[in-house]
This record gives sequence, structure tokens and C-alpha cells, in this order.
Amino acid sequence: MRITFVLPGFIDAPMGGVKVVVGYANRLARRGHAVTLVYPLRPEGPILTRRLKSALRVLSKTKPELYYQPHPDVNSLVVKKIVPKYIPQGDAVVAVGYQTAAGVAALPPEHGRKFYLLQSLETYFRQRRKVLSTYHLPLQKVAISRWIIAELAKQDESAWGPLGNAIDPQEFFLQSDIEREYDVMFHYHHRRIKGARVALQVLKRLKKERPNLRAVCIAPRRPLHRIPAWCELVIRPDGATLRQMYNSTKVLLFTSRWEGWGLPPMEALACGCAVVATANRGVSEYLTNQENALLCPIDDVKMLTTQIERLLDSAPLRTDLVKRGRETVQRYSWDDCTERFIGYLEGGSN
Repeated sequence: MRITFVLPGFIDAPMGGVKVVVGYANRLARRGHAVTLVYPLRPEGPILTRRLKSALRVLSKTKPELYYQPHPDVNSLVVKKIVPKYIPQGDAVVAVGYQTAAGVAALPPEHGRKFYLLQSLETYFRQRRKVLSTYHLPLQKVAISRWIIAELAKQDESAWGPLGNAIDPQEFFLQSDIEREYDVMFHYHHRRIKGARVALQVLKRLKKERPNLRAVCIAPRRPLHRIPAWCELVIRPDGATLRQMYNSTKVLLFTSRWEGWGLPPMEALACGCAVVATANRGVSEYLTNQENALLCPIDDVKMLTTQIERLLDSAPLRTDLVKRGRETVQRYSWDDCTERFIGYLEGGSN
């Protein structure tokens, strides 16, 4: 098949949803499909968001360069906008992100069957009405999670799926020879739905009770929030470094309020790091409280702090949760996800 993915702009920073799409592109290319990734420089989207991205790029002093480099067999195109003359003809074209949906829907038939890959419901953006309107466009929707399918049903729309998600076991795995020198690790993102303020409040509480606490913050760019001097800051670690950080940490604190799926807890568990997370609907697709993680109400600083303390004080509890968590993660396979995706692109709903 000739398959085109249209992404939400020129992606020069870590973004889980884009990593997933590039992963699909690589796997589809290895199976003999002709795959193209299209990066429009002017996708639809709020002007304030575009300006914020430009400001963050200046603050981080990074040169514009695609963060996720696909396999050489995958064709990458940077184009001005989503119009027929810039988009390859093919058998299937996939909109990735609400910013691309209208442009893909307007393409003529020779560009292929039109799909809309839903890795979340992006109604947390300011342009909520515009986002909701994209779910009614004449695109075949494919959703990664059960909760997304359920929410679409409330809009009298349907989607094929759930497609699921997975991690690469060659990228994230347990390295038993590494000492767990950090007590807590968290991923920082400036967007409010990611719960950075809550994570920082939890860390401050923990530090007050445990002066020797060691924490590490992983961030895609220089944070807008103030990170305490005693918390190590690691910006844009490569895959090997991120794996080592997970392997060096006892507990991942994941405070996101809204996730389509939420990959960091899967990555952490694969590396033997226990998880304390807010019970957002994304992680609830695969995490169960007291079974493979400790889940807390969203924004509940007190409970998040208490649950981390439980794990720091009980190595057996951490070991038990990690064991079952790793078993959970191993049930999700990129091969299975790719097979399902190919089936959808070929026209089947199962």
C-alpha cells in the first residue's frame, strides 16, 4: 500500500503521539509498504499556540530539526500546507491531530481512503468547538483507546478500535546492574493538563518530610515553571539515557490530568520503576489501582504524596507492583498494533 501520514506541523521536540506515528511508519515500511510522513509548516491551530511554540524554541536555543528521524525507507516531506499539490497520491492518507483533519478531508480521492488517527480527544485546546467539529468530518476514525470510542459515541460518531499502544522492548527494559539512586522521577510539560504544578507540590511535600530525597525531572525543553535546585533536570535525554533514568529510579510520579493512553508509565514499569499516577482515562486503559500501580484522584496532592511514601518505605510493595506491571506491559505488542492498523487501512474494522 501507499500510505501517507499528515502530522500536526514541523515536530522538533519530544511528542509521544508523533513518536508513535513514526514508529508505525517504520514498521509499515519494513513490511514493504510505501510510507510518507508529511510535515505541514502551516497546519490549522490557534495562533497563540504557534507563537508559544516559537517562543519556547527561542528559549531553548534549538535549531529547527525533526526530532524523530524515520527509517531511510520512509519518505519525509516538509510542505507549506495541506493541499493536493503537496500531498502524495496513494491508497490511504491519515490525519494525525485535529489541525490536519480538515485538510485531509478536503483532499481528492486519488490521495487514498481518508483516516483520522485519534490518540486522544483534543478538546483541551482553546478551540474546543473547532476540535469537536473535526470528529464529524467524512474521515474513517481509528482510536487507540476504549474511552475515546466511548466519548465519540456521545457525539453520535464511531471509530474503529481500540488500536492500543505499546513500547519497544529493545528500547525500555530492566537493567539489573543499575542502582536505583533516585527516589522519584517525573516528566515535565508546560501544558496545564499535564499537571506540572501538582508534581512540584508533591515533590516539595516529600522533600520536607525526607530531606535526603533525590528527584529527577525529565523535560522536552527548558521548563517554564521553577524546578527546585535539589531536583536534577534532564532536558531531552536520548533513548539510552531515558532508559537509564527509569532504571535508576524507584518511583515514577505521573500527574497528567488527560491522556489518550499515557506511555511513560509503561516505559517506567518495563524498566522496573514503580508507578504512582493520577487515574486519568488514558492510563486507566492498562493500569489498575493496587494491582500494577497506585492510582490517585486527579490533582490530589496529599494522596499522591502518601502513595509515594508507601512505596519508598516498602521495597516488597514496589517489587510486587513492578512485577505485575511488567507482566501487563508485555501483553502489549507493536506487532499486534501494526497488524490491526494494517487491517484498518485495508478497509476492515476488526
